[in-house]
Amino acid sequence: MTKLLYRWTRLSSNKWEDAWVERLRFLDPGQLAFVTWPDSRALKIEAYCDEPTARKLVRHFGGRSTKIAPHIWTGDPAQPRGPLAIRGRLKVFSDKPTWQAWRKAGCRPPGIFIPAGMAFGTGEHATTATCLRLLADRTADLPEGFSVLDLGTGSGILAIGAAALGATPVEALDFDPHAVRIASQNAKTNGRGEIAFARSDVLALKTSRRFDVVLANLFSEVLIAAAPRIARAVRPGGTLIFSGVLRKQAPEVSDALQTAGFSAPRILPKGKWCAGTCENHC
Repeated sequence: MTKLLYRWTRLSSNKWEDAWVERLRFLDPGQLAFVTWPDSRALKIEAYCDEPTARKLVRHFGGRSTKIAPHIWTGDPAQPRGPLAIRGRLKVFSDKPTWQAWRKAGCRPPGIFIPAGMAFGTGEHATTATCLRLLADRTADLPEGFSVLDLGTGSGILAIGAAALGATPVEALDFDPHAVRIASQNAKTNGRGEIAFARSDVLALKTSRRFDVVLANLFSEVLIAAAPRIARAVRPGGTLIFSGVLRKQAPEVSDALQTAGFSAPRILPKGKWCAGTCENHC
C-alpha cells in the first residue's frame, strides 16, 4: 500500500460536520479526522492522502496541504525533523530528542520545543513562522524585559518564543480552554512557567496594562471586530503583529486597524495567507 504523505486541513464550524462528511465521502473514512475542542465552535478537518488528492481538496474546498516527512509515518528516529530557524535568534524544534540534545550542548541561539502533530500549530504554517520573524526583528533592539501579550495563543508557540527572546512579562489568552491547557503544558516543558495563560474572549478583551508588543494570530473577522480593544492593549508607540488573514481580506483588516488608531500595516503575503505589523498611534 502506498504511504500517505500529504495532510490536507481546513477550519470550519462544528455545525457543518455532517455536511463535510458528505462532501468528503469519496475518501476512505480512515483517511479523515474531525477535531473539535470543548466549549469551542471550531471544527478542524484533516485528510491524509496522496499528492493528487491533496491538490484536488485544496482546489475544490480551499484549506491547505502539507507534505508529511516519511519518518513521521515510519517512526524512524534516525530522521528527526530539523528545527525552524528564526533570524539567527531562535530555533523551533518539533523533535524532542533533538531539542534536548541542543539544550544539553548549550547551543545558541535559544531553542524551544513544540510537539509535532499538534492541532494548534508548531510553526509550520507560513503565517506563524512570519509572526516569529516579525517578533524577532521588532525586539532585536528592545532591552530585555519588554512586555508581550499573545492573543489566540493556540499551542503557545508565539508566547514561548517571545519569552525565549527576552520578553517579561508575557501574558497569553485563548478562548478555547483546551488550547490554554495545552499551551500552559508546552510552556512548562520549555521551562517557561512564568508565562501567564488564561481563557479569554478577545471580543471582550480587557487588560490591566498596555504592552510593548501584542501578537494576534486570529481570523480576520475577529481581528476586525476586536481592533479597538486590541489598540487599547498596545502602549503608545508599541507594535501589533498579526496573522491568520487571507490575502483578499487584508485591505479590510488594514482599514479596521487604522480606524482603531494603528499606522498603515506592513503586509507580508505568504501564499493565500498574510501576516503584518503596525504601530499604535494612540
